[in-house]
Amino acid sequence: MCAGAAALFLRLDAQAANAGKGAVTKDGGQAEDIINTILGDKQEEKATGADKKPAGTETKPVPDNTGGKSDSGAAANTATEGKKAPDVTPPANKKSADTKQNLAPKVTTEEEVLLRTGVDFYKNGMYDASLRKFQELGTKFPKGALRESAGFWTGKVMVKLYRYDDAIKEFSSVTPESGDYQAALYSIGECYQMKGDRLTSIEYFQKVYSLFPARDLADKALLNIGKLYLDQQKGAQALDSAVRIVKEYKDRDTIDDAYYLMGKVYEKDPQLKDIETARRIYRQFMKKAETEPQFANSPLKKKVSEDLARIEKTYFKMEK
Repeated sequence: MCAGAAALFLRLDAQAANAGKGAVTKDGGQAEDIINTILGDKQEEKATGADKKPAGTETKPVPDNTGGKSDSGAAANTATEGKKAPDVTPPANKKSADTKQNLAPKVTTEEEVLLRTGVDFYKNGMYDASLRKFQELGTKFPKGALRESAGFWTGKVMVKLYRYDDAIKEFSSVTPESGDYQAALYSIGECYQMKGDRLTSIEYFQKVYSLFPARDLADKALLNIGKLYLDQQKGAQALDSAVRIVKEYKDRDTIDDAYYLMGKVYEKDPQLKDIETARRIYRQFMKKAETEPQFANSPLKKKVSEDLARIEKTYFKMEK
């Protein structure tokens, strides 16, 4: 682990702890207030961050087809599987439109065909053939407009081949000016997660959330951060991530995951364990499933129902 990643982890750890101090401790007198707010017992109109757009108001990019939900700590390999082949327009920069038009490399028909063919091969599981097309593009067009997109997709191929270090190298070659930059940062976070390097993984997921709060992977990055913290028995930090999703991304498809994560924090975390609160969260999940599609169609619905039944049978069997 590099010193920079460790230092960032310590900062994130301290920030989350400060954000949750008093608000998430059972004896601090404020835990009930924050949970009531999240569960809908109270209304809170104020946004968490003034610089973040309310969820649902931004123009969303092409969905990333994350696929089914995964258990806590599982790597979400397919978070960007559904990306269409990148737009062939060169990435924007700060130069004027006229200057950019004169200086930007133009996409040739062959370059575009190579990229799209490689992407098609990738989507059909032909990873070796896909890799050859991306490498051919890089060789023939070393300064082409699609070279970074080819690098990004090469990284995705490397992930499928379990070559995580090579994948990280390819994703790291994508610059901030590229339209693939956010997805590249997210993918690096996934690679480190699959390598077992939780601290660096959190660093990259935090970058995704901080740099692109209105984009489609921000809430997924927060969810991964929360799961990683829960795995390390850092319930306050995990809860902070879940609360941010509920407050800032209530219209996203991770909202059910956030409720489930909150329930797990109160069910399992050594410091915050509060079975009654966990039961309330699971009950609220099932209540929302009666009217809200995000909960009704959630792959987590069965788990929540089973966890709720187990909790009530174990801890509340004397209730009438």
